[in-house]
Amino acid sequence: MKITGLIFLMILSSTSIFAQKSLDGVWQTGVDNTKIETYQKDGAMFGKIISSDNPKAKTGTDILRNFKKNGDSWEGQLYAVKRDKLVNAIIIPTQNKLLIKLSVGFFSKNLEWLKVP
Repeated sequence: MKITGLIFLMILSSTSIFAQKSLDGVWQTGVDNTKIETYQKDGAMFGKIISSDNPKAKTGTDILRNFKKNGDSWEGQLYAVKRDKLVNAIIIPTQNKLLIKLSVGFFSKNLEWLKVP
């Protein structure tokens, strides 16, 4: 009986760990009070602006584009609103954060988005 309970507990905890490593949700970028909502389309993940204080950031614009899972991370492109440019990006989801690594030529930048409760 104790072993069955232990196995059940292990299954439950492993399921919640995997659920936390998804891109699903609404994310606060930390810049201009911008919020991004992720969604799935054509087998890939996308993310659109749902609110922002930046006048250049138009609601409904896809910021995350064509992200596909690659091991523990996601690879795709991020639209840089201020630069009006697509850049390659890797997203590493953690508990309540998305760690985003951008690369443009020789330059790279790291971002951290927080999940909106």
